[in-house]
Amino acid sequence: MNKPFAALPWRRLARPLSILCTLVPLAQAHARNVADLVDKTWIEIDSPNFRVVTEQPEDVARRMIVDLENLRYISNRVRGAQSLDGPPLTIVAMGESSFSTLGLPEDWAGVFTISARNGYAALARIDNYAKSADKSDDSRATILHEYHHFLLHYSPETTSYPTWYDEGMSEYWSSLVVQDGMAWFGRPGEGGGREAWLFDETDRANFDTKWLFNSPRLTFDDTWGSSMEVARFYARAKYAIHYFNSSPELRRQLADYLRLHNMGLSQQQAVRIAFKKSYTELDNDLRAYVKRRVTVRGFSTGKDGLALPQVSVTVSKLDRSATYAVLADVLPRFVRRDSNVANELIETNLKLHPDDVKANTIAAWHHLLDDPDARLSALQKKYPDNADLLAVRAEGLRDAASVKYHTGTPGWEPLVQEARAMFRRAIRLDPGQPLAYYGLGNLYTMLPETEPPEEGIAGLDTAVIYEPRPAAFRALARLYLRDKRLHKALESMRSAVAFDTRGENPVDALVMENLEIVVDMNSVPTPDAKGLRYESGAVYEGTLEDGKPHGKGKWSRPDGSYYEGEFVHGLPAGHGKLVCERGVAYEGDFVAGMAHGRGHITFPEASKMVSYDGGVKDAVADGTGVLVTKEGRLEATFTRGYANGTGTFVPAHGAGSFSGKWIYGAFQWPAADAVVFTGDIDDKGRRRGLGWCLSTASTQIEPCRYKGDRQVAIYLNDDD
Repeated sequence: MNKPFAALPWRRLARPLSILCTLVPLAQAHARNVADLVDKTWIEIDSPNFRVVTEQPEDVARRMIVDLENLRYISNRVRGAQSLDGPPLTIVAMGESSFSTLGLPEDWAGVFTISARNGYAALARIDNYAKSADKSDDSRATILHEYHHFLLHYSPETTSYPTWYDEGMSEYWSSLVVQDGMAWFGRPGEGGGREAWLFDETDRANFDTKWLFNSPRLTFDDTWGSSMEVARFYARAKYAIHYFNSSPELRRQLADYLRLHNMGLSQQQAVRIAFKKSYTELDNDLRAYVKRRVTVRGFSTGKDGLALPQVSVTVSKLDRSATYAVLADVLPRFVRRDSNVANELIETNLKLHPDDVKANTIAAWHHLLDDPDARLSALQKKYPDNADLLAVRAEGLRDAASVKYHTGTPGWEPLVQEARAMFRRAIRLDPGQPLAYYGLGNLYTMLPETEPPEEGIAGLDTAVIYEPRPAAFRALARLYLRDKRLHKALESMRSAVAFDTRGENPVDALVMENLEIVVDMNSVPTPDAKGLRYESGAVYEGTLEDGKPHGKGKWSRPDGSYYEGEFVHGLPAGHGKLVCERGVAYEGDFVAGMAHGRGHITFPEASKMVSYDGGVKDAVADGTGVLVTKEGRLEATFTRGYANGTGTFVPAHGAGSFSGKWIYGAFQWPAADAVVFTGDIDDKGRRRGLGWCLSTASTQIEPCRYKGDRQVAIYLNDDD
């Protein structure tokens, strides 16, 4: 048995976009009273794009909602990129005492989240919020900062933003003030006041762009050293963006850098090509820019300029029942899953609204329904055409199927078919239902390759808006390849590489480069003195037949990637070597352009992987082979890049070996401590990381986590 609503531990639907903190240690949670929170005077203020629910004074909430509407309007006009339209964004805006009721860190100021399951929402602390648009303070800057993250990410074009760019742009745009008929950005001192952290003890501006551009993500903890590093990161990111916004040419270079990053180039190559400078030269330019007067950008807000819209708002007072409905929907997204406050809000809301679909689905997601299947099934009979309810029930079935699939338990196929039928019906009832598309796309990661790909493509293309994981882009690329849409497959693999900020799957770069050459070979090149030049900038040197590469030759890209070996009728075929700019290399068989047959893959020194020898299909391990990592040696059968079947693992620092069954990259451990664990093996031969636990005393499969061979809390942040 398995719980249909037991969320997969490695798949988090909710995706927090950012949390902006100050340099204050995290607060300790203490006893709170939910009734005290709910029984305050709550109001709702609505505008075309926002719904603010707050217990703060009306004039404060009105000011915030106008600021947000202004930023949305200006950003969509100036950036040249539109955010997606959708229902108004719900923001619960609270004072410090209400924040403390939730047990949240006192240094939290604002956070936005987006998910396919329940859309998007935000939580904000708005003590001492600026009362006019021509002033800025920490609260106002924080809200605008966080909302700008939302604008960047909730977009029709799924774009990967390096952390420094994402944070720096949001810092820059959060400095908005509207004054004297102008909207101003970039005034020093406005907003968070990051300037002090740019300078060292000798009052010298300290820019380290190599560190800045290559920092994949920020780590927030309660140590002073970490806080200082975060503060320096924000300061450098803000003024790097400030510098690149100071002239049209620099803005063009910045746009080119982002384009190259999303083409899968490494940071080093993207910086070199876009900025045409070394990190040291960039440091010097940034230091000189900060030393002289920085450039402030201004846009007219009159009829001949941006013409800021007149924002109309409506205000209503919420009764106790309506307040519970809003808080139970929004607040549990931001507090700990085991929070008593969240559980009390959800349970009380359900008592107040026993037949409400949202109240029941929220309780189901948080495992607060005794029998979610029966409860939701009964609701479905009452509301047969409710698309949201259908999608939630189908997602529960998909989760249940995924548990079986990833643990080798029979019976997942009927669940997939039932879920697919429900997702399809939900989409027919509501073509804009995001969870239905998300779930339908993810079903196709389990379905056999004989299934038509179009439906899976439509689903995954929506899923990556809400959860842009490399695995989702990888699955989307496979479907595009099956559909013979090479350019779209290449775009998806570029995204898989760009979103893999920690380089956890370097094989993606190999697949991407393999598709780069196949797309080039299917285009019309221009002959030149060296051979053939392609629109991508790549050059072919070698023998030709009928104007196409045929025989021995070499294809080279400007970034340093290349293929050298045999060509047949314009495509790599036979024996060849493909070397990626990111350091991954393959030598072996090629068929009809793709690495296919037997071959050898080597990985860059920084990768956890060392080498692979064996069967290959479409540039990933497929068939029998040997994978060597820094944690050990695995000889196994592989499917689409994952060990899947019988195999033997020898830990790098452990005694003996482990032979048995692998299921899509996870080892099914023998029973120990009355549990069968399906998960990872560390370099000492111990159970490690997120996985599934099957109790030998029952048939229940539960998500679990191991560290050092001991079961630990499932939401622990590290696996070391």
